[in-house]
Formats: sequence, C-alpha cells, structure tokens
Amino acid sequence: MDLQKHTVPIHILYGTTTGNSEVLAEETAEKLKERGLATVLSSTEDFIADGLYRMETLLLLMSTDDDGDPPMMAEGLYELLDEKGVSDLHHLSYSVLALGDSYYPGFCQAGKDFDRMFEKLGAKRITKRVDCDIHYWEDFDNWLADVCSVLGKKRSILNCSA
Repeated sequence: MDLQKHTVPIHILYGTTTGNSEVLAEETAEKLKERGLATVLSSTEDFIADGLYRMETLLLLMSTDDDGDPPMMAEGLYELLDEKGVSDLHHLSYSVLALGDSYYPGFCQAGKDFDRMFEKLGAKRITKRVDCDIHYWEDFDNWLADVCSVLGKKRSILNCSA
C-alpha cells in the first residue's frame, strides 16, 4: 500500500540566504518520503500564508542572517506572524530547526523568534527547537531523529534512524 496517498502531508518550510536550510529541508523531505510519508516542501518566499490554516504538521528550518534577522525570503512570513496577521494556530503541530553562526550575538535568533511566535499563536511544539552552529549535520541528524520519533508515535509507521 502506498502510504503517501493515505497520509495528511507534513509541511516542510525553509528560509535561507546561503542555501543551508534548503539543503536540510530537502534532506528532511527525502527521509520522510522514504518512510512512506507525504511531504510538501516549500520556501518561505513561495509560501502562501493562508496555508497555515490547512496544515496539521509543520517542520520549519530557518537560517538567521547577520545579527539575528530572518532571511529576506522569510520576512513576509515573519511579519505576518509578528503583526497579528494570523490569529490562531491551535490546530498546528510544529518543530523548528534554527541555523546560525555563534560568532554573531543574534545566534539563531530568527528560528527562536519563529518558535516563540508559533507557540504564542497556540501551535503545539512536537520537539524542542534545535539551534545549529555552522557545523550543523550532527545537530540536524539528532533533530530529525527526534521529529521522526514523535511522528512515529503519532502515526505508528515511521522508523527514522539515519
């Protein structure tokens, strides 16, 4: 049986300037598809905001620019969430992987801000946020394993060991 046809998709959304979050988002989508889950992969630039109301599960992979700003491609979503353009996300489960460079004082701030905004709007965090420095693969692998573990318990079909 093709489980992707019978599963509510997991939405994977990324914001990036250098491409690191995009690469990790693509890897996340691939790992989940290998386990039979339907996924929808999108950049924050291409994302349609009212889509938040149709999602059940969102995985956000967000880079931080300079001293804590979201990437330019994520500014629209940031403003929408921060300026009360979205009112209620109680139906949404989410997890955030934040990328940054600890050299800067605003290390992973964009991811921290998105995590805070989703929580404030009532979304349910499925795993704690993971903040990744420039050598991010091990932290990413651990985050993805945690996400898969939670989704596996929720959906009883996943085995996300790397």
